[in-house]
Amino acid sequence: MQLLDEDDIYPPSYKETQALIAELMGSRGKPIPDTSENVSRTRLIRVKAGLLHLLTVVIPLIENEQQRLQVYWWAEAVHNIVRFEEHDAKNEQGVCNV
Repeated sequence: MQLLDEDDIYPPSYKETQALIAELMGSRGKPIPDTSENVSRTRLIRVKAGLLHLLTVVIPLIENEQQRLQVYWWAEAVHNIVRFEEHDAKNEQGVCNV
């Protein structure tokens, strides 16, 4: 059995798109101090950046209205979870008093 080459699996635009994604929400290095809380926070910030890009740039370009709304609602629901996690983390650190 022959293993498939990456070029056989993904379309030509895959690598370009992955480079753009990494640029938009790629890792900026290890958080300081390197604690599990800071690692989680950094990941949430990266996910938030990616979701905001989807919600404001990518999804509006979907021409079929029903498909656009479905994708938007899914991405919005995930974004809300990220926002709640971010809010809870700030509360635990005493940064946000609500």
